[in-house]
Amino acid sequence: MKMAKKFLAVALAGVLALSVLTGCGASVKSKDIADALTKMGVKVEQDKDMDKTAENTLKAIETIIAADSANKITLDNAVEKVTGKVISQEHIDGNTDAANAVQKALGVFTTGEGAEKANVGKQIRVALVKTENATKNANLQAGIVNGALFEAQAATVNDMNHEVAETGKLGTAKTSDGKYILVVIVNDVVETSNT
Repeated sequence: MKMAKKFLAVALAGVLALSVLTGCGASVKSKDIADALTKMGVKVEQDKDMDKTAENTLKAIETIIAADSANKITLDNAVEKVTGKVISQEHIDGNTDAANAVQKALGVFTTGEGAEKANVGKQIRVALVKTENATKNANLQAGIVNGALFEAQAATVNDMNHEVAETGKLGTAKTSDGKYILVVIVNDVVETSNT
């Protein structure tokens, strides 16, 4: 009887240790955020190409921040709806993005080639938020993102035969310290479903 209790205690301790260690390495992925945002009414699906777009855009923003001394650009004020120093509502600041690196990374550089202009005319929504207190909770991160999400570029729909796609493609990128996340959502312009 005593041996059975000791064995059960050791087995339970092992299970507890495994469950604790399993939780340590888990981090939120793009798909987790996409699923959580969709539950909140923002219809998106994770897209690997958008992950690359988000990563390249974040690198371009971090490069601008590193080179800036006059405008005091930080991750906290670079991307904001009204006062964003790099990206704001329907605007990428040409002064801070003088090399057009952010436009090229987002795929909205109209005179670019290939991927540099892949998203011209599409709806683009972005959010750059601090998530250091929610690193392992997709719902909390999605809630923070949803509150900060804004339209960086409006879609171009020139006729009654086209509309903005209901579901967007989502990509995310995290800063190297894991404290911030950039979310990029691109909605294509598609033919209307009305006949």
